[in-house]
Amino acid sequence: MDSDLLLQAGIVGDSPAMKALADQIEIAARGDLTVLLSGESGTGKELVARAIHKNSARRNGPLVCFNCGAITENLLESELFGYVRGAFTGADRDRKGLIEAADGGTLFLDEVGEMAMASQAKLLRALQERAIRRVGGLKEIPVNVRVVAATNRNLPEEIQRGRFRQDLFYRLAVLTIHVKPLRERVSDIRALTEYFLSDTKTKLAGIQPGINDDAIAVLACYAWPGNVRQLRHVVERLAIGAGNKGTISADDVSQVMEEIRRFETPSEIPHGFREDDSLDEVIARITLGLYNHFLAVTENHSEVARILGIHRNTLYIRVERARRILRVS
Repeated sequence: MDSDLLLQAGIVGDSPAMKALADQIEIAARGDLTVLLSGESGTGKELVARAIHKNSARRNGPLVCFNCGAITENLLESELFGYVRGAFTGADRDRKGLIEAADGGTLFLDEVGEMAMASQAKLLRALQERAIRRVGGLKEIPVNVRVVAATNRNLPEEIQRGRFRQDLFYRLAVLTIHVKPLRERVSDIRALTEYFLSDTKTKLAGIQPGINDDAIAVLACYAWPGNVRQLRHVVERLAIGAGNKGTISADDVSQVMEEIRRFETPSEIPHGFREDDSLDEVIARITLGLYNHFLAVTENHSEVARILGIHRNTLYIRVERARRILRVS
């Protein structure tokens, strides 16, 4: 797929993972099959859904987005399927649901794994029959809708636990696209950062600060549990903090990331060495062991760096690299 089309959809990056994602979006856009997007929160699954719709034969139809986890079970069905007058207290008129509203276009169901089992059964029927029945109504209403669903849950595991219908999973996962987390495509951080800085220009009265290579290196060492969404937030904060000085430095980034660390829930770091550890893993365990020991004593990142005789930015980079090697946050 043309990289300009992806950029128009807000999908940024030229890593192998993003090039593969672009190819998958193109395949999905050419057809009209149901698509299931998987990936962690903040990876940009809604942007992928929008890109699929915008490049499909349904591009002139509506794109209706709905977060299945943002509403109670009782309201979910009336939102999706609509209702007829008198169906319940307060239903003083007939109302279209979102599936009907998406007729001729695409319905994006975000966090579909949050949907209750009863609602899953009704959604499955609508997909199979290509028709819906409004809450309280008897009439079958045909709909021509392409569904793109997304989840940050492992749906096969949810099926095993009895929390997701296997038949609905197979109906949704005709085409599957996995959107990789930011920590698995670190080479995209520069392009994303520059894109977000450009995007903040209008919010900063036309001022667009630059960012140097050392600052990018610090950003690249963080694990980004909140993925691209979190990076955008950090870049916007850095841009506002830069003021009129023109360039965001490594010190600026380290200070912000240190503050973010204070609010994160610490994970248990496995310090014990294993027989199959690689040299990188051994070094990573030593690094984290020293860092956590001195941090517990001093409660200050800069003081830990002073004790170890290295610059604070160097310490930060080494600690984040060790976390990434050991796959801990």
